[in-house]
Amino acid sequence: MRNLSDTTTIYTKTLKTVRLKIRRDFIAAPDEDLPQVGSPDDVHEILRAIFRQLDDDQEHLVLLVLNISHDVMGYKVISSGTQTANPVDSKIIFRNALMLGASRIILAHNHPGGKLTASPADIHFTERMIEAGKLLDIPILDHIITTHTGYLSFREEKLCEFEPLCGK
Repeated sequence: MRNLSDTTTIYTKTLKTVRLKIRRDFIAAPDEDLPQVGSPDDVHEILRAIFRQLDDDQEHLVLLVLNISHDVMGYKVISSGTQTANPVDSKIIFRNALMLGASRIILAHNHPGGKLTASPADIHFTERMIEAGKLLDIPILDHIITTHTGYLSFREEKLCEFEPLCGK
């Protein structure tokens, strides 16, 4: 027979890992007014506040977690890379999305060099994440590249085929 105390320990460790990585200010309190995302401009305003807290000489990938009404329930910095690259594991993105109760997600990363263009690798990565999101029933609403001077929305630029904005 399996030792239940070991199972409890493993479960607790998993939760502790998430709690350690996700500070209180990353998750909205239940009674708090949540910012709502209605456009890429709205997303960019939220992202500016997040990226201000991060080193601006590295690429970072951020996951915005939304409910069915497109209220931002929280965010998670998924990874931080070099000045020109940021390898990301899709399992980490969707594990966090599931654990944070996402109904929809938005991906965002910065370009420290200031170039507001999506590379072929950025587009390919986003297409893969869109397909993974379909399997898990967690649509990706957009992927935003942000710099100090502005942003680029994959949805607005029609760089990938996103699901229609519905449920809002």
